[in-house]
Amino acid sequence: FRIESMGDDIEREVAYADEVEDYIEEDYEEEVDEVEEVDDDDGMDGDLADEDEIEADDVNPAATPAEAGDKGQMLYIPGIGYIPLSSLGGLGQNLNLGAARQAAAAPPNPEGERPWAGFSDMPTITQESMNDLFEALAGDEKNDLTVLVIGKGGAGKSSTVNSLFNEQAANVQAFGVDNTRPITYSRVAPSGFVLHVIDTPSLLDQDVVAEGRLEAVAKAIKDKEIDAVIFLDRLDEYSVGSVDRALIKAVTRFFGPSIWENTVLCFSRGAGSSAPPGIDFYEHVSQRENQVKKVIAAAAGESFDMASALVENSSRCPKNPDGEKIVSGDTPWLTDVLEKVVEVALNHLPYEYNEEVAKKKSNPNSRRKWLIPLVLAAQIGIKFLLDRVLDDDGCKGDENGPFDAQTVKERRQELKEEKSERKATKKLSTFVEEASEEEAVDEDEEIIDDSDDE
Repeated sequence: FRIESMGDDIEREVAYADEVEDYIEEDYEEEVDEVEEVDDDDGMDGDLADEDEIEADDVNPAATPAEAGDKGQMLYIPGIGYIPLSSLGGLGQNLNLGAARQAAAAPPNPEGERPWAGFSDMPTITQESMNDLFEALAGDEKNDLTVLVIGKGGAGKSSTVNSLFNEQAANVQAFGVDNTRPITYSRVAPSGFVLHVIDTPSLLDQDVVAEGRLEAVAKAIKDKEIDAVIFLDRLDEYSVGSVDRALIKAVTRFFGPSIWENTVLCFSRGAGSSAPPGIDFYEHVSQRENQVKKVIAAAAGESFDMASALVENSSRCPKNPDGEKIVSGDTPWLTDVLEKVVEVALNHLPYEYNEEVAKKKSNPNSRRKWLIPLVLAAQIGIKFLLDRVLDDDGCKGDENGPFDAQTVKERRQELKEEKSERKATKKLSTFVEEASEEEAVDEDEEIIDDSDDE
């Protein structure tokens, strides 16, 4: 690039540059709007996004050279011409604003156990509900709860983690992979109860299952007891595609079918607008739930009675008079999810990842092997029974009708003699075969002895 001071003789280039500037700014404003909409779905109350939006509105991309303090400064771009440097001021500020927002969104040292700062900021009724759930777990001698959150990218895993803690724990990004590795966030409630949430990266790389990320999750949960698993999908998708099927199969294969016993099926974007036009919202929720459960049952080889819940992380989510975020049906979704997670923790043994057990259980060839000898025994018994029935039926009559008693007696005697002959023949054949084999062995030994003598 080359910066020069220019005179009035480049008005035509400047006019053209202004047109280019307007086009760039218009395209960038659309991108900023999209980023703000995605960033607003961060699980927080929206304060950060709202402040950033005010700052963006204060930027004046049409500042004059005098206002910018760069009067007469021009930027030369090969193939375009000269552009006033001052015209890039607004765009430059916007770009810097985006970088500042990402820097502000990345919390320092998010891992490890720390006081639950966002707990006291929750609605009072939410705090009371959580304390009741924690007391129920403590009554079962559980002083902490470990929850694993898995799913594909864009489903809202990190935003859901932030909603559970009511703080900016996980870094939510508008574009790209949210996390590069599993991260465990631990928060100590005022009562002393500890909530551990393991946030995971997308288990898909583009449209392909990311085996490396599955291995990273397995490494992160190894030797840990997982009380409940949240499998997060999106409600605004209307079918289970081939990529989703591959993901569910991969989770089943890698972690074993037993992981689904501890799973709560959650759907993000749980607002009423997520239903297709013309379809009742509750019918759509039921269809999505049944679709995913059928794919899981097909992958695992068995059905699971999984609870399901709706999630809505957007700051635009409606609230009830108590200040709780609610989904359709006036259900406070945060306490609803936690109630179902705690129910799983109280009624199921914790899931523990074991590589060998997982591989064995997920292998369809090793399922129900204990049935094989029973099936073989049943086949032999049925064959023996059928042979006796058919033989007896042949003694009692033929296609011309039943035999008289004397004939039946004679036929049974003949059948008995035939079986004895077949048995004797079989024994004789076996004896002849064994004798032939022994003779062949003797001949081979004689040949070897003769060779040694020579």
